[in-house]
Amino acid sequence: MNNKNQMELKESFTETNSNKTKEKYKRLLKFYLLPFWRDKDFSAQEYELGKIKSKRKLFNRLYTPLTIVGGILLLVIAICAVYAMWLTPYSIYDLNSRPGVNPYSPPTEDHPLGTTQLGWDILGRLMFGCRTALTAGLVAITIAVVFGVIIGIISAYFGGIIDSLIMRTFDIIIAFPNLILVLIYISMFGSELSNILLIYGILGVPRYARLLRSSVLQGKQNLYVNAAKTSGADNFRVMFKHIFPNAISPIIASVFTSMGATILGISALAFLGFSDSSIIDWGTDINVGRIRLITKPWISLWPGIFIAITVLGFMLIGDGIRDALDPKSKK
Repeated sequence: MNNKNQMELKESFTETNSNKTKEKYKRLLKFYLLPFWRDKDFSAQEYELGKIKSKRKLFNRLYTPLTIVGGILLLVIAICAVYAMWLTPYSIYDLNSRPGVNPYSPPTEDHPLGTTQLGWDILGRLMFGCRTALTAGLVAITIAVVFGVIIGIISAYFGGIIDSLIMRTFDIIIAFPNLILVLIYISMFGSELSNILLIYGILGVPRYARLLRSSVLQGKQNLYVNAAKTSGADNFRVMFKHIFPNAISPIIASVFTSMGATILGISALAFLGFSDSSIIDWGTDINVGRIRLITKPWISLWPGIFIAITVLGFMLIGDGIRDALDPKSKK
């Protein structure tokens, strides 16, 4: 009896599997041959495969020669910033506060890239300057993006007098050159690094607010937004869960480009002499070396090269991301 029951169970199990396989193939044929017929399981599988294909296509678009070059350049700068204390035997105190013993020294074994007018090692200042540049750019851009996104989405979503008031205020700010506003702010509140980063962050808010506003104005007309409102979602949920994720693409591409521009602006400010003396930065080194640019070119040359590498890296990655996220791109 036991053997007979086992055989019956085995046959029943085999028959059940065979029926399930046949049914699966029938459903699969219907799914692909009948346009009006949908299957829940196959639709879910098709959706997941479509997401994987879309992600692979996005990453393939990022694998362009210029984007790879930009990534390598930024990787070099990031390594110098993170491992600055290991790449140079000199501390921040040795490079910014205590005068050296060999001013205007050409490249030697102890100073591979030479020294400044106070005997500070140029290589060490370059390494710690990477840390200053990346930190300053990141902080300023974070301030600009956070407040720009919040103000931009509120302005576009509610519209009316709120939108007009915010945009006209931003038009007034944009009408003035950033450098003039920065110099006025520094003359009033001081040239500490925190003040410089704050003003650069504030001046970046209109750019991101206007950029996101244009995307939100298009996105809030979509059917899924109306469906969310109909289902009872509040304004905060609609703005930041339904509209914002679909309007963030231009922001992502713009962040990298703005990072390069911000670092260049802060370096230009330091070159003009409006910098925090307690901070090591490339602009100050260029300003110091310009007096003897002909006879001692290495003082200004290397900081200029590092600024160019950093800004170029951010610009190349920003362009690559913009092209990858562009729906009209044929790459």
